Amino acid sequence: MEEEINNGIMPPSLPPEKPVTQATMQPDYTYEEKSQKFTQTLSFKTIVIVAMSLLLLIPTLFISSLGEERQRTADASRREIAGKWADQQLVTGPVIQIPLVDNGKDKDKEWSYIYILPKTYNAEADVKTQTLYRGIYEAVVYNSDVDIKGTFDIANLLPTPPQGKSLRLNEAKLVLGVTDLRGITAIPVAMLDGKQLALNDAGTIGKMSEVQSPIDLSAMVAADSVPFSLHLDLKGSETLSFMPVGESTSVHMKGDCVTPSFDGRFLPTQRTVTDTGFDATWNVISVNRSFSQVISSLDAMGEGEWQMDVNLKVPVDNLQKSERALKYALLVIVLTFIAALFSELKLKRPINVFQYLLIGLALVLFFSLLLSLSEHIGFGWAYLVAAVMTVALVTLYLIGVLQVKRQALMIGALLVLLYAYIYVLLSLETYALLAGSIGLFFILAAIMYYSLNLTPRR
Repeated sequence: MEEEINNGIMPPSLPPEKPVTQATMQPDYTYEEKSQKFTQTLSFKTIVIVAMSLLLLIPTLFISSLGEERQRTADASRREIAGKWADQQLVTGPVIQIPLVDNGKDKDKEWSYIYILPKTYNAEADVKTQTLYRGIYEAVVYNSDVDIKGTFDIANLLPTPPQGKSLRLNEAKLVLGVTDLRGITAIPVAMLDGKQLALNDAGTIGKMSEVQSPIDLSAMVAADSVPFSLHLDLKGSETLSFMPVGESTSVHMKGDCVTPSFDGRFLPTQRTVTDTGFDATWNVISVNRSFSQVISSLDAMGEGEWQMDVNLKVPVDNLQKSERALKYALLVIVLTFIAALFSELKLKRPINVFQYLLIGLALVLFFSLLLSLSEHIGFGWAYLVAAVMTVALVTLYLIGVLQVKRQALMIGALLVLLYAYIYVLLSLETYALLAGSIGLFFILAAIMYYSLNLTPRR
């Protein structure tokens, strides 16, 4: 070394050693909790976020209760409209009613009856719908032209009366059952064995309203195929149904409703739904149901058990979708709080508890806006407007709180993605659970990844 110095060559300089202090021996924390008050620590903020998220579920329950109340109001409005127009209609028959009396009894005494159902039954219905309003609520009503044709097998179905009783064939009646007689807009005209009948006598048999016309079966007892036809102008609300009274029944319904729902015990054997209407055909035989072709009461067919239905309601799912959206309230609140917490830790700009509360209330208000707006502008537009208002409010508030526009805009973008994701889930039916589970998995994975920055660095 001395020789190098003496020769004018200096050795390379070494960096000065840092003095060893207690500060250099401590690990580098990204978030030093020890230097802060407990109310500003990560642990405290985590407890507050969990507690506040659960607390904010209380106003969502009130919003859910409000949605149920609005649904009841909507149902009551539809019932009120139906009460002034006509209720849901179920067409039964026509069938033949024959008095069964005790021999020697006065005809004014209470009688029992037997009913002969058609051998063949073919119904054609052309249904025209319209929408009536009660305030902001709507109900679908309809007018229908119904033509029914078929045959009766009197010879093979006419029963032998029990001993001491007799059938009064000359006092029989042709009976047509409908649910609400107010829906009959013109006296039904029928043809039976070539004779014209006006069904202008109204009454009630058991639970069923009916119109009828007297007939004399004395000349038909040997006939195994008595033809009949009937035209019915019928109005009603939301649903039109037919009872499969024939030994073989065929019902063909068509209409201008583009969102029909086929219900009842039997589904159509053929159906077509287009953007201009629907066309459906049912075919049912007697072995498909539990009652026979000769019964002692029309109630034996069962009320609401065997009919073929077409539901003409316009699907109004605003309230249902709003109710489903409320199920994601906790997810939106928690993820927004976590994003705000990460921003707070990164920027070291504390957000106090009251500010978290205001952010949470803004997120809850989204669901109230969605519910109220959907009643007026439809669910899709209501969701968009409520989401834009909420995202704008939370983003602008966070700009003021964090004093960093870029970080606040990132949280706003997260909210946009979150609301878009929830809207997709609400639109899905079959794959909603699968898409929701996969989405939650990736959300949790992202949170776990970014939470690694909260771990002390050593």
